Amino acid sequence: MPIVPAKIVYPSAAHSPVIAHVPHAATAIPDGVRPSFLVDDATLQHEIARLTDWRVDHLFSWVLEFGGVLFVGTHSRLVFDPERFADDDPTEAVGQGVVYTHTTTGEPLAHITPEERGLRIRELYEPYHDALTGVVAGALERYNMALILDCHSYPTEPVPTETQPTGVRPDICIGTDDFHTPPVLADSLECALTREGFTVQRNSPFAGTLTPLQYLGKDPRVMSVMIEVRRDLYCDEATGEPNEHWDLTRALLRHCVGWAVKEMIAERERGGLPEQLAEEVAPQVQDAKHGDGFDGDAVEDRIRLHHHESDAGPQ
Repeated sequence: MPIVPAKIVYPSAAHSPVIAHVPHAATAIPDGVRPSFLVDDATLQHEIARLTDWRVDHLFSWVLEFGGVLFVGTHSRLVFDPERFADDDPTEAVGQGVVYTHTTTGEPLAHITPEERGLRIRELYEPYHDALTGVVAGALERYNMALILDCHSYPTEPVPTETQPTGVRPDICIGTDDFHTPPVLADSLECALTREGFTVQRNSPFAGTLTPLQYLGKDPRVMSVMIEVRRDLYCDEATGEPNEHWDLTRALLRHCVGWAVKEMIAERERGGLPEQLAEEVAPQVQDAKHGDGFDGDAVEDRIRLHHHESDAGPQ
């Protein structure tokens, strides 16, 4: 039986269809995989530092307090990348598809034979996705819905192999899917985050969100939205160590994302039309965009207040 390269953490008292999916926070490279890499240890560590979503599992671990599930990859994405399609992923063009062959600067990273590639897909990629699909299936059986938070972070400066580089690097990037991301969910997230001072963009510099293939484009009960946090908001980008903004950023994410998710779930449970709520939320998004971006000092007092409030939503 294959070993699942993921850690699945369930809440002590499950009462939510939320699944926080964290595929890129791990740095581990198994000993048996190291010989396939062509680079020295220093270069390998440099690539790991550039491509790891440092501490994102801890940044979103609050989902357990909401009764959600935390699904965290245990292998570095340099071993296999669960966010890629196994075949014909566009990132294959830069050597960073399901199994990476090139560095972020385009230099050779690893010698991957077709046999090695197939082995990693069978023994790592497929068991990972089977496990994630099983968690989603469990949420559907219990709640008749599943809401995936596809959780990531990204560097302040773009890496050369980004497939859609842009000069704008917002505090938060929200990735959506036309079928699986209800407009009200994206609108609520953007409104809540922007009102707390974050700069927010949709599908830029990264686009889309993960949905298991079994449900992709087929089952609207499976909702998904990607949340990308710019790394300088919470950590030292070279080491992953938390910086002075860690506590504040995590608390604000808990408040804003938690509120938007609870609103979405409540709306689905009521059987209301998402479009109706979207009409109420969308104008607030535009109003909120008049802010000046993330300013830790400006929101410090507000987050202290949030710690003493119920999760009633942005004030």
